[in-house]
Amino acid sequence: MPLPLSYPGIKCILENLEAVKRAHIIARSPGLQKINKLIPICSENLTIACNNLTINKLLIEYDKDEVKFEMNGRRLRRHVSDSQENAMKKLINFYICGRSIARVDKLYWFPRLHPNLMPVNLKIRVNSLEPFFDFETAIPFIDPRSFPLKTVVAILEDSTLFDNQVVKLAKSLILILIHYQRVTVEDLKKLNNNTVEFNRDYHSRIDIIQFIKYQIETKKATETTFVISADSKFVMDRMLSEFELAFGDFRLDGVIERFLPESSGFSIPINNNSRVHAYATEKSPYGGCKLIVKPVS
Repeated sequence: MPLPLSYPGIKCILENLEAVKRAHIIARSPGLQKINKLIPICSENLTIACNNLTINKLLIEYDKDEVKFEMNGRRLRRHVSDSQENAMKKLINFYICGRSIARVDKLYWFPRLHPNLMPVNLKIRVNSLEPFFDFETAIPFIDPRSFPLKTVVAILEDSTLFDNQVVKLAKSLILILIHYQRVTVEDLKKLNNNTVEFNRDYHSRIDIIQFIKYQIETKKATETTFVISADSKFVMDRMLSEFELAFGDFRLDGVIERFLPESSGFSIPINNNSRVHAYATEKSPYGGCKLIVKPVS
């Protein structure tokens, strides 16, 4: 007869078990339920919104008087008598609360969460954070050991976001620009990330040319690579024509990664030791382009 697993053995298995499978097993094992909250839970993706919770591939959604479970095309509905707030609190408590720590690779935090929905002592250890409009609300629930974050994705509401230390220290920053927004030289000077990507609409503007000119004047090169998306080749051609007017004497020869055919590239000297390469690449097989502004030594 095989010997039962020791507590360290059970802990190792549960901690590394896929989060949804773990919840499925725990719900059917009273013995494991006694120690479940003592063992950290690990999840690849976690989405928290006011009326739904997504853990990896499992979507749990509150709708009127029922809770819907959906995963891999299969759906299950359960009637509940609780309010939306109480139902969501119970779901969050069952799946992620009351533990020493919850480890999540990517945390998606949607706005308009009820203030009493999340326990004040909840701490989630994350690699990447996508808080959309609710950036400041999400931060208190992040375990301090998570910082600096690997990736932060945020919608730029105003320039105060550039002063946030979580934003400035993230290794990779993805900013979504809307409503005719403009990112100034002063904003760009505050960023120390390895990579900053701007997903912008047609009318938004990033003063990247002025920022390069600032580096030339001060002879201080940044170590940040900037990526600026464009929805079409027409928009990219317009950006490259602006680079042509400003830096036409500094052409970049040779093919670099997925260099956009028939487009110009630039190698702009900043000081005796540093240059900036600016060129366009294809964004994806489905269309769109991106402008790469990359420091080189």
